[in-house]
Amino acid sequence: MVKVIKSAVKCYKKKTKKTVGGKRKIYEYNQYLVPLKRSDNFQCSEDVLIIPKSEIEELAIANKSTLDELLDNLGTDQSNIDAYEQELAELEWKHNELSKSYKELVSKHSKTNKQIRTDGELIKTLEDENYTINKEFSDLSENYRALKTKYELESQKKKADQEENAQKDDIWSTLKNRLGSKKDGEGD
Repeated sequence: MVKVIKSAVKCYKKKTKKTVGGKRKIYEYNQYLVPLKRSDNFQCSEDVLIIPKSEIEELAIANKSTLDELLDNLGTDQSNIDAYEQELAELEWKHNELSKSYKELVSKHSKTNKQIRTDGELIKTLEDENYTINKEFSDLSENYRALKTKYELESQKKKADQEENAQKDDIWSTLKNRLGSKKDGEGD
């Protein structure tokens, strides 16, 4: 709300006496005063803006209205004030609701980011474990192939040895049998 105070600027001459270079001089300058009433309800040290009436008239002419209409419209239209206050209350409510929604979204966002980081670390760990297991599997596969090849060679050697021993046993048993039958035949 704009508060318009009407007051006249009072002007008077002020004199000061100063000694400069051993001589006494009198300086005179204009002092301005804008009197205010207690009913204007200003606070001490409150800043105010003073606009000359001529500039307000120029503004009114630019807006194609009279000065009286401009002054009447400045801060005196209570219905506009009520509408602005109602709109302000609605905007404050919307602001509060949006603040709550924003806080919830920030909370969800931070939880989601934390979960993504945790999942990323888990994926990295699992990828490392997978690499290690694949490497161990490759090593075990190579060892298995080498052992299988060695086993097959040993099996073939053993089989060959058994066959050779079987043949030797067959030869010896044949010779024994023949020798035994000759010995048996001599005793008759």
